Amino acid sequence: MKNNGRQNRKPEDHEIGKYTMSVAVKLTGTHPQHIRRLGAAGLLNPDRTDGGQRLFSDSDIDIIKEVTQLETEGINLIGAKAILEIRKGKRT
Repeated sequence: MKNNGRQNRKPEDHEIGKYTMSVAVKLTGTHPQHIRRLGAAGLLNPDRTDGGQRLFSDSDIDIIKEVTQLETEGINLIGAKAILEIRKGKRT
């Protein structure tokens, strides 16, 4: 499994990519294209297999769900990204 640019440290269990796109779709109730769009916007950085298949972590699944909820509340991707960054800052 490729690390896809994540820091050179041992990832925590919730950061390890283990869900394929089809499983991520089922877990989040969203469309694959929406998940790809979140990646393109810099909201996700999933691991990849040697063959290039995305592997989403529990943290990625939580982000997908959170952004999807924010979008239903009328917040665009730029706003959602800012909210996530603020929340992440408060967690550290």
